[in-house]
Order: sequence, then C-alpha cells, then structure tokens
Amino acid sequence: MYFVFEMSYTRGSANKIYEKIRQLFTVNPATNTGIPLTGIYRTPSPGSQPKIYKKPITKHSDLADNYYFTRDNRRNYPRLAVYTQNDVAGLIAASNLKSITTDETSEEGEKESNESTTTKVTIPENMTITEAIASAQILFDADKLPPVPTSHHIYNWKKSTDAKEPDPDAYWPIRMVS
Repeated sequence: MYFVFEMSYTRGSANKIYEKIRQLFTVNPATNTGIPLTGIYRTPSPGSQPKIYKKPITKHSDLADNYYFTRDNRRNYPRLAVYTQNDVAGLIAASNLKSITTDETSEEGEKESNESTTTKVTIPENMTITEAIASAQILFDADKLPPVPTSHHIYNWKKSTDAKEPDPDAYWPIRMVS
C-alpha cells in the first residue's frame, strides 16, 4: 500500500499523509523518494547470475617452464650497464656502414635479392664519438627532405559572397568563410 508516482521506477511514501509531509519539507515537491521498486530495479540481481567463473588460462598459470625465480620480483634490481665512448662510436659507425652496404646491394640488382647476403663490417676500435658522427651519412638536407604525409583534402578557402559584411566597428565581427 504505497503511494506511487505515475511512470516512476521509485517507491513513494508509505501513505498519503507522509507523502504530503515530504512534499511540504522538500525543496522540489515534484521529486521522488529515490527508493527503487524492488521488482524492477536490477532484475536479475547481480548475485543471482547463473554464470560460473572460469579462470583464464595465462602463461603464469601454466606449470611447465614457469619457475618461481623467473617470477620473483623482490630481487629484480635494475642492472647497471656501462657504455664507453668507444662502444657508442662503434654502434654509430656500424649503423652507418650497414646503411651504406644495404644501399650498395640494392643497387646491384634484383638477382641477388633471393639469396641471403651477409657482409662483415670492420669498425676501428679506437674511434671517438666525434669521428663517428663526422663520418656519419647525412640523412636529410635541403635537397633530400624527409617524407611528409600526403594530404588528400586540399581546401581553397574563399570569402562567402552571400553573407552580409560585418560592421567594421563591431567588437567581435563575424566573418563568413566557405
């Protein structure tokens, strides 16, 4: 025996007297109580779902080749890596020589593309970083620009002819562009 609003999913007051008292003391008397109706709200309820939980199969749940020391993060300290200037210079020089050799092999033709070609590159051991950077191939210059994404939509904006010209003394003039 509840007083229910028309087209409402919430329960009203217990009887009409309490409803009048609630409407008298509320800021907006047209609001509802906010208590949802039992038969409508969250049906079926989340706890009554018949679905059975199935644990997902991951590589960590697989027992084979899953040793504890590989998963133990307590002793997974960051490892220190030291690179000298000669090491970095060698890496820079190797990348430059590798790009040069790939350019030469691509110019020789397509006949050797089916065969796997390996070239040994000798790098001087006592090369400094400045020498490696100086010997580096310049990737981009004024003649050889980097690639730019293409623009499929090129717009030529022009002033609209059918719109009225705004007042020159207007604080925020509106310009029509099409």
